[in-house]
Amino acid sequence: MALRNPCIVVIGAGVAGLSTAKKLKEYGFNDVTVLEASDKVGGRVASATFGKACVDTGAQYIHGASEKNPVYCLLKKSGLLNQVPDMGTEAFYSNKGQKVDANFARRAYEAGEGIIQHRGSNTGKSLGEHYAEKTQGVIDSLQDKDQKTRMQSVFALVGKDMLIDVGASDLHRISLDSWQYYINMGDSLNVAGLMFQLVDILLEDFPKDCLLLKREVSKIKWDGTFSVAPSPTAHTEAASDEKVRQYPVCIVCENGEEILADHVIVTISLGCLKAQASSLFIPCLPCKKMEVIDKLCFGSIAKIFLEYEEAFWENEVGTISLIYEDDTPASVSTNKMQWLKSLQFFSVLRPKERFGNILIGWCPGDIADLIETMTDDELSTAITDHLKMFFGHSNIPEPKSILSTKWRSNKFVKGTYAFLPVGVDGQVMDTLAQPLVGCRCPGEDLQVLFAGEATMKTLYGTVQGALLSGHREADRLAAHYKKTAAPTSTTSLDKQV
Repeated sequence: MALRNPCIVVIGAGVAGLSTAKKLKEYGFNDVTVLEASDKVGGRVASATFGKACVDTGAQYIHGASEKNPVYCLLKKSGLLNQVPDMGTEAFYSNKGQKVDANFARRAYEAGEGIIQHRGSNTGKSLGEHYAEKTQGVIDSLQDKDQKTRMQSVFALVGKDMLIDVGASDLHRISLDSWQYYINMGDSLNVAGLMFQLVDILLEDFPKDCLLLKREVSKIKWDGTFSVAPSPTAHTEAASDEKVRQYPVCIVCENGEEILADHVIVTISLGCLKAQASSLFIPCLPCKKMEVIDKLCFGSIAKIFLEYEEAFWENEVGTISLIYEDDTPASVSTNKMQWLKSLQFFSVLRPKERFGNILIGWCPGDIADLIETMTDDELSTAITDHLKMFFGHSNIPEPKSILSTKWRSNKFVKGTYAFLPVGVDGQVMDTLAQPLVGCRCPGEDLQVLFAGEATMKTLYGTVQGALLSGHREADRLAAHYKKTAAPTSTTSLDKQV
């Protein structure tokens, strides 16, 4: 390739796309354009005004609150972490309308977590199979029948909460080996009402005219020879020397606009790749990459924001868990006909002075998809009756306002994040991350590159996974062009992933 200033296009202005563009700029690349299909940036880090404040409709947890995590470092440097409140206490209620002893529930929950967080390695088993087997061993070791029942129901709660963490509908569909390559960055931190501000941090110093919104891409033509004539205003001698500039990639937008590039970095979600990959690329993606896109699962989570005039929960409470006494860990899966049984976890937006009285109900998998089809009135009535049953009194009011997220039906996302089904090794994500190698233009290397959380076997499903995948692809191009200046935002993790 001639040593010219490369034209680089990033598709997608989520965290992966923005971090890619930001780091490319830091490396000294000055012809970088970001295309975003929607009318706003941030992707799955998103917000909405609800009640008296902005709330995170997308990511709201830092998975790994330590200096190892670049997302943690960025939010800490900005001073935002100083606003994170005390998370409050945990409250547990049973479907018999009684409060469950929090000390017992917490001990049982921690025992279940210790089992379900097992990092399998090449077992080929499902998380559901492992969890049912190991928890049954604990239950069988107990002598008291009542204690067995109580322990069993809390173990089931742990399994149901894991479905929310993963965005899945059935523990038996999740690979036990899901986290064998994972990097543990520390404990999770709830930064509700703050995470969406990460987008502003990533946009700092990025030229606004290089970020194009409402640019839905319909085709990515690569391994070709696409030309643009020199500007007619150019000096005649210079123009004759320059001749016609050629590019290996042509990006076609839905509005008919064509953008030529030396490199395109695709950061769209796995959900969009599943829906579009077969028709998006010309030539088609290699079979191995298409197989990976097909094999990986793309989960779904719904948040239901509920605002009340007055709180019916105690002031110090931060989370509310609902326990069905007849639940067992052997059968942790969703059932659309009993969708409320999968609405067992609520978090309280704190502090009250900032947010007012807001609960967030969380739903996984196909229940999240079902929620997206329901009206606010349907949700309000059903959830109020649900809470009345567990709290054991009828004076719980309906919420004065309600907001439910709709990630699955968002045509530019189509879900939340990736997970590994049984029988699929995380190494396939390395295949998804590999740049495309052309045949007709072998000298034009790294024409199409890929970033996004689903390309990170060490950190998929996390915001830092998305961010670091962008750094990885910027580093790849920097190495290709022998850029030696170290970017100012380099983190210690960049060299590990």
